[in-house]
Amino acid sequence: MKNIILLMLLLFGFGYATKYEIVHIKRGKALNVRDTPSLRKSAVVGRLAGYTTDVSVKECLENIRGEEWCYITVPKGGSHLEGWVNSYYLAPMAKTSKFSRLHIQNFLQNFYLADQENFLDKLQVFYAFPMQRYFRSRNVSLMELRQKKVRFYKKWPKRHYRFTYLKILKRKRNYIDVQTTVRWRVEGHGDYKAGKDIQKLRLVPSGNTFKVLAIKYLRHTVYPKPKTVVDENVTNEDNNTTIVTSPIDKIVKETFDGKKYYIKAGSFFSEINKNYLALISKNGFPYIIQKVRQGKKVIRRVFIGPFNSEEATQKALTRVRAKINEHAYIQTVIH
Repeated sequence: MKNIILLMLLLFGFGYATKYEIVHIKRGKALNVRDTPSLRKSAVVGRLAGYTTDVSVKECLENIRGEEWCYITVPKGGSHLEGWVNSYYLAPMAKTSKFSRLHIQNFLQNFYLADQENFLDKLQVFYAFPMQRYFRSRNVSLMELRQKKVRFYKKWPKRHYRFTYLKILKRKRNYIDVQTTVRWRVEGHGDYKAGKDIQKLRLVPSGNTFKVLAIKYLRHTVYPKPKTVVDENVTNEDNNTTIVTSPIDKIVKETFDGKKYYIKAGSFFSEINKNYLALISKNGFPYIIQKVRQGKKVIRRVFIGPFNSEEATQKALTRVRAKINEHAYIQTVIH
Protein backbone atom coordinates (compact mmCIF):
# COMPACT_ATOMS: atom_id res chain seq x y z
CA MET A 1 0.00 0.00 0.00
CA LYS A 2 1.30 3.44 -0.82
CA ASN A 3 2.54 5.64 2.01
CA ILE A 4 -0.07 8.25 1.12
CA ILE A 5 -3.59 7.04 0.31
CA LEU A 6 -5.80 9.38 -1.66
CA LEU A 7 -9.22 9.57 -0.07
CA MET A 8 -12.39 11.39 -0.95
CA LEU A 9 -12.10 15.02 -1.99
CA LEU A 10 -12.97 16.40 1.43
CA LEU A 11 -12.98 14.78 4.88
CA PHE A 12 -14.62 15.34 8.24
CA GLY A 13 -17.76 16.96 6.86
CA PHE A 14 -15.91 19.35 4.56
CA GLY A 15 -17.96 18.09 1.63
CA TYR A 16 -20.95 20.35 2.27
CA ALA A 17 -19.00 23.58 2.67
CA THR A 18 -17.07 25.61 0.12
CA LYS A 19 -15.19 27.97 2.44
CA TYR A 20 -13.37 27.31 5.71
CA GLU A 21 -11.72 29.16 8.56
CA ILE A 22 -8.64 28.50 10.68
CA VAL A 23 -9.36 27.18 14.19
CA HIS A 24 -7.42 25.92 17.25
CA ILE A 25 -4.68 28.56 16.87
CA LYS A 26 -3.82 30.62 19.94
CA ARG A 27 -4.04 34.40 19.68
CA GLY A 28 -0.83 35.87 18.30
CA LYS A 29 0.27 32.53 16.85
CA ALA A 30 0.19 31.39 13.22
CA LEU A 31 -0.47 28.18 11.30
CA ASN A 32 2.33 26.92 9.07
CA VAL A 33 1.40 26.04 5.49
CA ARG A 34 3.70 23.34 4.11
CA ASP A 35 4.79 22.08 0.71
CA THR A 36 4.04 18.42 1.54
CA PRO A 37 1.35 16.80 3.76
CA SER A 38 3.64 16.07 6.70
CA LEU A 39 5.51 17.76 9.54
CA ARG A 40 8.59 15.76 8.64
CA LYS A 41 10.67 16.54 5.58
CA SER A 42 8.45 19.44 4.60
CA ALA A 43 9.19 23.13 4.11
CA VAL A 44 7.07 26.03 5.34
CA VAL A 45 5.79 28.00 2.34
CA GLY A 46 3.76 30.53 4.34
CA ARG A 47 1.87 31.28 7.55
CA LEU A 48 -1.78 31.98 8.29
CA ALA A 49 -3.02 34.04 11.22
CA GLY A 50 -5.55 32.48 13.58
CA TYR A 51 -8.29 34.80 12.27
CA THR A 52 -7.90 33.65 8.63
CA THR A 53 -11.17 32.91 6.82
CA ASP A 54 -12.22 32.42 3.20
CA VAL A 55 -10.05 29.30 2.86
CA SER A 56 -10.74 26.96 -0.07
CA VAL A 57 -9.93 23.24 0.18
CA LYS A 58 -8.92 21.52 -3.06
CA GLU A 59 -8.36 17.98 -1.76
CA CYS A 60 -7.59 16.01 1.39
CA LEU A 61 -5.58 12.86 1.98
CA GLU A 62 -4.40 10.60 4.78
CA ASN A 63 -0.79 9.52 5.23
CA ILE A 64 0.54 6.26 6.66
CA ARG A 65 0.59 7.71 10.18
CA GLY A 66 -3.14 8.35 10.00
CA GLU A 67 -2.76 12.13 9.78
CA GLU A 68 -5.29 13.91 7.61
CA TRP A 69 -4.04 16.82 5.56
CA CYS A 70 -5.76 19.19 3.16
CA TYR A 71 -4.38 21.18 0.24
CA ILE A 72 -5.72 24.72 0.61
CA THR A 73 -5.66 28.00 -1.24
CA VAL A 74 -6.34 31.30 0.52
CA PRO A 75 -6.21 34.96 -0.58
CA LYS A 76 -2.99 36.68 0.52
CA GLY A 77 -3.03 40.31 -0.45
CA GLY A 78 -3.61 40.51 -4.19
CA SER A 79 -2.42 36.93 -4.75
CA HIS A 80 -2.96 33.53 -3.09
CA LEU A 81 -1.11 31.21 -0.73
CA GLU A 82 -1.33 27.48 -1.46
CA GLY A 83 -0.09 24.45 0.45
CA TRP A 84 -0.88 21.71 2.97
CA VAL A 85 -2.27 22.03 6.50
CA ASN A 86 -3.50 19.47 8.99
CA SER A 87 -7.30 19.13 8.79
CA TYR A 88 -7.48 19.61 12.58
CA TYR A 89 -7.00 23.35 11.98
CA LEU A 90 -9.85 23.72 9.47
CA ALA A 91 -13.56 24.20 10.11
CA PRO A 92 -16.40 25.03 7.70
CA MET A 93 -17.48 28.66 7.87
CA ALA A 94 -20.99 29.07 9.27
CA LYS A 95 -23.45 31.28 7.40
CA THR A 96 -23.05 33.92 10.11
CA SER A 97 -19.23 33.83 9.85
CA LYS A 98 -19.24 35.88 6.65
CA PHE A 99 -20.31 38.92 8.71
CA SER A 100 -18.13 38.15 11.74
CA ARG A 101 -15.38 40.43 13.03
CA LEU A 102 -12.74 37.84 12.09
CA HIS A 103 -13.97 37.66 8.50
CA ILE A 104 -13.95 41.46 8.23
CA GLN A 105 -10.46 41.58 9.73
CA ASN A 106 -9.25 38.94 7.29
CA PHE A 107 -10.58 40.89 4.30
CA LEU A 108 -9.01 44.17 5.47
CA GLN A 109 -5.68 42.47 6.14
CA ASN A 110 -5.59 41.35 2.50
CA PHE A 111 -6.89 44.73 1.31
CA TYR A 112 -3.95 46.58 2.87
CA LEU A 113 -1.44 43.85 2.06
CA ALA A 114 -2.40 44.07 -1.61
CA ASP A 115 -1.25 47.70 -1.68
CA GLN A 116 2.30 46.44 -1.16
CA GLU A 117 1.99 44.80 -4.57
CA ASN A 118 1.43 46.29 -8.00
CA PHE A 119 -2.04 44.83 -8.15
CA LEU A 120 -3.63 47.16 -10.70
CA ASP A 121 -5.28 44.29 -12.57
CA LYS A 122 -6.93 43.23 -9.31
CA LEU A 123 -8.46 46.55 -8.27
CA GLN A 124 -11.92 45.18 -8.93
CA VAL A 125 -11.27 42.39 -6.42
CA PHE A 126 -11.24 44.88 -3.55
CA TYR A 127 -13.28 47.89 -4.72
CA ALA A 128 -16.95 48.36 -5.62
CA PHE A 129 -17.32 50.75 -8.55
CA PRO A 130 -18.30 53.47 -8.85
CA MET A 131 -16.87 54.26 -5.42
CA GLN A 132 -18.21 56.90 -3.10
CA ARG A 133 -15.72 59.61 -2.25
CA TYR A 134 -15.69 60.49 1.44
CA PHE A 135 -19.13 58.86 1.85
CA ARG A 136 -20.73 61.47 -0.38
CA SER A 137 -22.51 61.25 -3.71
CA ARG A 138 -19.47 62.06 -5.83
CA ASN A 139 -18.25 58.83 -7.46
CA VAL A 140 -14.82 57.47 -8.35
CA SER A 141 -14.46 55.31 -11.45
CA LEU A 142 -12.13 52.37 -11.95
CA MET A 143 -10.07 54.41 -14.42
CA GLU A 144 -9.70 57.32 -11.99
CA LEU A 145 -8.53 55.06 -9.17
CA ARG A 146 -6.19 53.19 -11.51
CA GLN A 147 -4.51 56.43 -12.62
CA LYS A 148 -4.09 57.51 -9.01
CA LYS A 149 -2.53 54.17 -8.08
CA VAL A 150 -0.13 54.25 -11.05
CA ARG A 151 1.21 57.65 -10.01
CA PHE A 152 1.60 56.54 -6.40
CA TYR A 153 3.30 53.25 -7.26
CA LYS A 154 5.78 54.96 -9.60
CA LYS A 155 6.72 57.46 -6.92
CA TRP A 156 6.96 54.84 -4.15
CA PRO A 157 7.84 51.45 -5.72
CA LYS A 158 8.46 49.84 -2.33
CA ARG A 159 5.59 49.89 0.16
CA HIS A 160 4.90 48.30 3.54
CA TYR A 161 1.56 48.43 5.38
CA ARG A 162 0.72 47.03 8.82
CA PHE A 163 -2.97 46.84 9.75
CA THR A 164 -3.07 47.29 13.55
CA TYR A 165 -6.60 48.24 14.67
CA LEU A 166 -10.21 47.55 13.74
CA LYS A 167 -13.43 48.99 15.12
CA ILE A 168 -16.86 48.14 13.71
CA LEU A 169 -18.88 51.37 13.68
CA LYS A 170 -22.17 50.32 12.12
CA ARG A 171 -23.80 47.16 10.75
CA LYS A 172 -26.60 47.38 8.22
CA ARG A 173 -28.19 44.75 6.03
CA ASN A 174 -26.39 46.00 2.91
CA TYR A 175 -23.18 47.55 4.30
CA ILE A 176 -20.79 47.68 7.28
CA ASP A 177 -18.85 50.79 8.39
CA VAL A 178 -15.47 50.22 10.07
CA GLN A 179 -12.61 52.29 11.42
CA THR A 180 -9.03 51.10 10.91
CA THR A 181 -5.51 52.11 11.85
CA VAL A 182 -2.67 51.34 9.45
CA ARG A 183 1.04 52.00 9.94
CA TRP A 184 2.91 52.44 6.69
CA ARG A 185 6.28 53.07 5.13
CA VAL A 186 6.99 53.83 1.46
CA GLU A 187 10.33 54.12 -0.36
CA GLY A 188 11.51 55.20 -3.77
CA HIS A 189 14.13 57.16 -5.69
CA GLY A 190 16.40 57.58 -2.67
CA ASP A 191 13.64 58.94 -0.44
CA TYR A 192 11.15 57.50 2.03
CA LYS A 193 8.16 58.41 4.19
CA ALA A 194 6.54 56.67 7.14
CA GLY A 195 3.43 57.34 9.17
CA LYS A 196 0.02 56.23 10.37
CA ASP A 197 -3.48 56.52 8.87
CA ILE A 198 -6.82 56.30 10.64
CA GLN A 199 -9.54 55.56 8.10
CA LYS A 200 -13.26 54.98 7.88
CA LEU A 201 -14.35 52.43 5.28
CA ARG A 202 -17.71 51.27 4.04
CA LEU A 203 -17.75 47.58 3.13
CA VAL A 204 -20.48 45.98 1.01
CA PRO A 205 -21.06 42.20 0.83
CA SER A 206 -19.82 40.52 -2.34
CA GLY A 207 -20.36 36.77 -2.47
CA ASN A 208 -18.46 35.27 0.44
CA THR A 209 -16.36 38.37 1.03
CA PHE A 210 -16.58 42.20 0.83
CA LYS A 211 -15.69 45.13 -1.38
CA VAL A 212 -14.76 48.68 -0.38
CA LEU A 213 -17.39 51.20 -1.45
CA ALA A 214 -16.00 54.31 0.30
CA ILE A 215 -12.88 55.46 2.15
CA LYS A 216 -12.48 58.53 4.34
CA TYR A 217 -9.22 59.58 6.01
CA LEU A 218 -9.95 60.59 9.59
CA ARG A 219 -6.29 61.27 10.30
CA HIS A 220 -3.16 61.15 8.14
CA THR A 221 0.11 61.35 10.10
CA VAL A 222 3.58 61.51 8.56
CA TYR A 223 6.37 60.81 11.03
CA PRO A 224 9.33 63.23 11.07
CA LYS A 225 12.50 61.63 9.78
CA PRO A 226 14.79 60.73 12.68
CA LYS A 227 18.12 62.46 13.05
CA THR A 228 21.17 60.27 13.10
CA VAL A 229 23.14 60.16 16.37
CA VAL A 230 26.33 62.13 15.82
CA ASP A 231 29.20 59.85 16.76
CA GLU A 232 32.16 59.49 14.46
CA ASN A 233 32.96 55.93 15.61
CA VAL A 234 32.05 52.86 13.59
CA THR A 235 32.83 49.78 15.65
CA ASN A 236 33.08 46.18 14.45
CA GLU A 237 31.99 43.98 17.37
CA ASP A 238 32.54 40.70 15.51
CA ASN A 239 32.70 39.36 11.98
CA ASN A 240 28.93 39.49 11.52
CA THR A 241 28.09 42.78 13.21
CA THR A 242 28.66 46.45 12.39
CA ILE A 243 27.43 49.13 14.79
CA VAL A 244 26.74 52.32 12.83
CA THR A 245 26.34 55.60 14.70
CA SER A 246 27.95 58.04 12.25
CA PRO A 247 26.01 60.29 9.88
CA ILE A 248 25.12 58.08 6.94
CA ASP A 249 26.44 60.39 4.22
CA LYS A 250 29.97 60.08 5.68
CA ILE A 251 30.07 56.28 5.58
CA VAL A 252 27.72 55.34 2.77
CA LYS A 253 30.59 54.33 0.45
CA GLU A 254 32.19 52.16 3.13
CA THR A 255 29.23 50.44 4.75
CA PHE A 256 25.90 51.30 3.08
CA ASP A 257 26.61 50.86 -0.59
CA GLY A 258 23.51 52.18 -2.35
CA LYS A 259 23.89 49.48 -5.03
CA LYS A 260 23.50 46.71 -2.47
CA TYR A 261 20.41 45.37 -0.76
CA TYR A 262 19.50 44.94 2.89
CA ILE A 263 16.64 43.33 4.79
CA LYS A 264 15.08 45.42 7.58
CA ALA A 265 14.74 42.85 10.39
CA GLY A 266 13.57 44.98 13.30
CA SER A 267 13.57 48.27 15.24
CA PHE A 268 14.10 48.48 19.00
CA PHE A 269 13.79 51.29 21.56
CA SER A 270 15.99 49.45 24.09
CA GLU A 271 18.98 47.14 24.04
CA ILE A 272 18.49 44.36 21.52
CA ASN A 273 18.01 40.88 22.96
CA LYS A 274 21.21 38.89 22.41
CA ASN A 275 19.19 35.78 21.59
CA TYR A 276 17.56 37.67 18.70
CA LEU A 277 20.94 38.60 17.27
CA ALA A 278 22.22 35.08 17.87
CA LEU A 279 19.27 33.74 15.86
CA ILE A 280 20.28 35.90 12.90
CA SER A 281 23.86 34.63 13.08
CA LYS A 282 22.67 31.04 13.57
CA ASN A 283 20.85 31.28 10.24
CA GLY A 284 24.07 32.37 8.56
CA PHE A 285 23.30 36.06 8.00
CA PRO A 286 25.58 39.06 8.63
CA TYR A 287 23.81 42.07 10.09
CA ILE A 288 24.21 45.76 10.78
CA ILE A 289 22.85 47.70 13.75
CA GLN A 290 22.10 51.35 13.08
CA LYS A 291 21.41 53.79 15.91
CA VAL A 292 19.29 56.86 15.22
CA ARG A 293 17.72 59.45 17.50
CA GLN A 294 13.99 60.22 17.45
CA GLY A 295 13.23 62.94 19.95
CA LYS A 296 14.73 61.83 23.25
CA LYS A 297 14.80 58.16 22.28
CA VAL A 298 17.45 56.19 20.44
CA ILE A 299 16.17 53.60 17.97
CA ARG A 300 18.29 50.57 17.18
CA ARG A 301 17.60 49.20 13.71
CA VAL A 302 18.75 45.76 12.61
CA PHE A 303 19.55 45.27 8.91
CA ILE A 304 20.53 41.88 7.50
CA GLY A 305 23.03 42.01 4.65
CA PRO A 306 24.34 43.39 2.45
CA PHE A 307 23.34 41.34 -0.61
CA ASN A 308 24.67 41.99 -4.10
CA SER A 309 21.47 41.39 -6.06
CA GLU A 310 17.72 41.67 -5.69
CA GLU A 311 17.37 37.97 -6.55
CA ALA A 312 19.67 36.95 -3.68
CA THR A 313 17.85 39.31 -1.32
CA GLN A 314 14.42 37.93 -2.26
CA LYS A 315 15.67 34.41 -1.60
CA ALA A 316 17.06 35.45 1.79
CA LEU A 317 13.86 37.37 2.64
CA THR A 318 11.81 34.16 2.42
CA ARG A 319 14.04 32.54 5.02
CA VAL A 320 14.21 35.64 7.22
CA ARG A 321 10.40 35.88 7.33
CA ALA A 322 10.13 32.16 8.13
CA LYS A 323 12.87 32.00 10.78
CA ILE A 324 13.40 35.50 12.22
CA ASN A 325 10.72 38.14 11.56
CA GLU A 326 7.62 37.64 9.39
CA HIS A 327 7.32 41.42 8.88
CA ALA A 328 10.86 41.87 7.47
CA TYR A 329 11.19 43.72 4.17
CA ILE A 330 13.86 44.68 1.62
CA GLN A 331 15.58 48.06 1.73
CA THR A 332 18.23 49.27 -0.71
CA VAL A 333 19.29 52.45 1.08
CA ILE A 334 19.56 52.90 4.85
CA HIS A 335 18.59 56.41 5.96
